Amino acid sequence: MPDLISNTVFLAWFAIFSVSLFFMLYFFLAKRKIILTYLVQPVFPSGSQGVIEFISYKLTGILFTGVLPFLVFVMILRVPTSGIGLVTGRTFHYWYLLVILAIITAIATFKMSQSRKVQQLSPELKLIDWYPRHVILSVTAWLLYILGYEFLFRGVLWFLCSDAFGFWPALGINLLLYSLVHLPQGKQIAAGAIPVGVVLCLMSRLTGSFIPAFIIHSFIAVLTDLFSLYHNKEVRLHVNQEEQ
Repeated sequence: MPDLISNTVFLAWFAIFSVSLFFMLYFFLAKRKIILTYLVQPVFPSGSQGVIEFISYKLTGILFTGVLPFLVFVMILRVPTSGIGLVTGRTFHYWYLLVILAIITAIATFKMSQSRKVQQLSPELKLIDWYPRHVILSVTAWLLYILGYEFLFRGVLWFLCSDAFGFWPALGINLLLYSLVHLPQGKQIAAGAIPVGVVLCLMSRLTGSFIPAFIIHSFIAVLTDLFSLYHNKEVRLHVNQEEQ
């Protein structure tokens, strides 16, 4: 077992297998609402259907894209954190790139969120009346989910495959799997994941950390939700909780 753990090729193939397995389990359990039925509904029996479905879906994702990968690769296999991008690396050295990408993301998501098709997909929390607590819930769930998501893709998968196979094969593997896991959202989303994935992988390579990818991806998800709420005329936004 120690020889296998020190074998970079084994770890890379195991990372590929893990991404595939974890996402299949994630989609399988989310579709069948296992966590919704046995965990979220019993804990929040009086919660609205839209809220508890959103919580259960995100909890399932956090479990299979973040918690379990961390337990497997860090706690069980004892892969060094520096070997899977679980460090700050040179993130702060390239702060200006993060600022530039954040500005580009804000402009792009603002324009895209004007599309009715985007508004049908975003936000994932399906409500007509939005109060401050719903915004906080949505943002917090996205941040936790993407933290695990990027740890798995631009941390574990990217760095282990890059060490074993080199830059171009690692990039191809990452983009292929990243695009495939977006297929349930439609072919257009899956295709759009490719250029985004290139940027996220390049930032991970440049900084030696998955943290920039987490920051950029979080901006994309959160701003798309917020701008979609702003543009969607069928949604009512309430500033004060007392308005309920």
